[in-house]
Amino acid sequence: MANTQEIGKLRNLKKLGDLLYGCIACGDCRTAVRYTVGRYKVCPVLEHTPGFEPFFARGKMQIVRGLIEGRLKLSQELANVIYQCTTCGDCHATCHQSMDPNINLSIGKYLDHTKIYEALRADLVDAGYGPMTRHREILEWCKKEHNPYMELHQNRISWMPEGVDLPSRGELVFFMGCTEPYRQPEIIRKTIKLLLFAGMRPALIHPEEYCCGSVALRTGMRDLAEELALHNIRALRDAGAKEVVVHCAGCYRTLKKDYPDIYGKELPFKVVHITEILNRLLVEGKLMLREDFKNGRLTYHDPCHLGRHCDFYEPPREIIKKLSGVEFIEMKRNRTAAWCCGAGGGVKSAFPNLAEKIARVRVEDAKEVGANYIVTVCPFCENNLRSVAEKEGIPVLDIVDLF
Repeated sequence: MANTQEIGKLRNLKKLGDLLYGCIACGDCRTAVRYTVGRYKVCPVLEHTPGFEPFFARGKMQIVRGLIEGRLKLSQELANVIYQCTTCGDCHATCHQSMDPNINLSIGKYLDHTKIYEALRADLVDAGYGPMTRHREILEWCKKEHNPYMELHQNRISWMPEGVDLPSRGELVFFMGCTEPYRQPEIIRKTIKLLLFAGMRPALIHPEEYCCGSVALRTGMRDLAEELALHNIRALRDAGAKEVVVHCAGCYRTLKKDYPDIYGKELPFKVVHITEILNRLLVEGKLMLREDFKNGRLTYHDPCHLGRHCDFYEPPREIIKKLSGVEFIEMKRNRTAAWCCGAGGGVKSAFPNLAEKIARVRVEDAKEVGANYIVTVCPFCENNLRSVAEKEGIPVLDIVDLF
């Protein structure tokens, strides 16, 4: 008999209704290998954990059904497993490649694994089992200083180049995020210099820009995430934003994909990625790429936030291919089949050893094709891959490092 008290706590999962029954337990999300589409295994976490069912998608979906039907209860033990998922979305991509309309339940094509995992995490938070201890520390600071790095909010623009004065209002706004201002200031500094050199003068809405809320969303702190999102939407709207340029892949996904859901209607501004802008400026002859990569072999790592979650693959590649005298070479796992760097979903902060093990596999992918540079557009990916790649003598570059 169903435990009605426990079911009543599952407010986030229950909102997803029939989607929770879209999995037919075929098991492709465990070991799918499809050479024709460049897929070599699916779940990066499964490869570095005991490998039991709860560590990959099919098991998680069975757990969700058990919770909804009252056969299982939320617990700390469950939380410890669910929070080891990077929410990379590779199970989602594999599941949808497996669709055969002649044999599969039609609801399967609407199945969104990551949305379900994030709802489960939100219910674990409601029940007091989540997020992980390190996540709690980070998010408490996010409430206090609007960033997850335990830095003062007033220092969000301390990276600003000397002598540069940007407006706080305007139709073109650059959304800074948290990781670059506080942990990779050289990247945001270089990005702004490129835009200024090309004749663009974006606004920064500091001190009104808060954390985008991605960390809160991914770890189940949905109420905090919605509070941050609505604040930023209002701040951008009030600043007169028509186009919001984002560099960080996590921020881009959050603004582009999550904000409309939270806002409940179309955003009052357009969200664009920095590589779209840089590509346009290259075509217009307003920017030039570096020429000191000659004879280099560059590969591109697709961030999960940008690739699988937003179907955004080509603009970064188009920039790399414009470099003269270099060879661009794809890793065997790329685009929808790209291997996760290991840092997402709160894994880097709560399970750093697991994150590094996954990163090591991705660096091996780059070594396998003979790449001597890894290029990406996500500060989380850069930091995690760099912790392994630099020991192998392979520099990890941000896309703006090519200019």
